[in-house]
Amino acid sequence: MPLRVLVADDNDAFLAAARDVLTAAPGLDVVAVVTSGQRVLEACDQHRPDVAVLDVQMPGGGPDLAAEIARRWPATRILCLSARDDADTVLAMLASGATGYVAKGALVEDLAAVVQRTVEGGFFVTAGCAPEVRRRIGELVGRPGQVP
Repeated sequence: MPLRVLVADDNDAFLAAARDVLTAAPGLDVVAVVTSGQRVLEACDQHRPDVAVLDVQMPGGGPDLAAEIARRWPATRILCLSARDDADTVLAMLASGATGYVAKGALVEDLAAVVQRTVEGGFFVTAGCAPEVRRRIGELVGRPGQVP
């Protein structure tokens, strides 16, 4: 059974590219394409996606949206997309229930593989922000430089 994927972004060009890449990937079924946080909630309620691919900075996006999805649909994995790759933003999204974070500078062609990896468990963070995120998580758990 293919993974049901919701894609949300307020940038039409990026949204179209992401939709096209994910639609062409075997094992993925894009069930909704939306442009705001409110539409994400409506689409999640209607389609119950396995993965919600969310732009962090779209209207109604961000940590509050991720937390609401995690609360209402705990089985839905949340993969965040953003032009921002600073550790504060990444950690805020992960703390809100996201299981992955991809900087939009990463190749969109890799998005299908990242979606697949997101549902396999654990956290996924793109390489550009990973070292700082790893360091900060290590500090939070009292093991600087190490992730438990």
